[in-house]
Amino acid sequence: MFARKILLATATVATLAVSTLVGAEPASANDAAWAAGAAGVVGGLILGNALAQPEPEPYVVRRRPVRVYEEEVVVPRRCWREVWYDDWGDRHVRRLCR
Repeated sequence: MFARKILLATATVATLAVSTLVGAEPASANDAAWAAGAAGVVGGLILGNALAQPEPEPYVVRRRPVRVYEEEVVVPRRCWREVWYDDWGDRHVRRLCR
């Protein structure tokens, strides 16, 4: 970031220097050479800065994890009737489930 500011300041100074040299005098071959050189330097700075920039990091889309609903294992209840007789001969029935 700091280097970018220095390059921009250098380009600005070069542009202002060329504009002060070329602006007031009539055109001559020597002035055209200075202007072309300054334009080449400024263009080189711009192109070099554009090429030197790192590639932007790819966007990483982080989605929230999918909710997993674990279904409970349904164990069927096993039920049966148990018949038993007491000491007096009465019949009793009870339901047993596990």
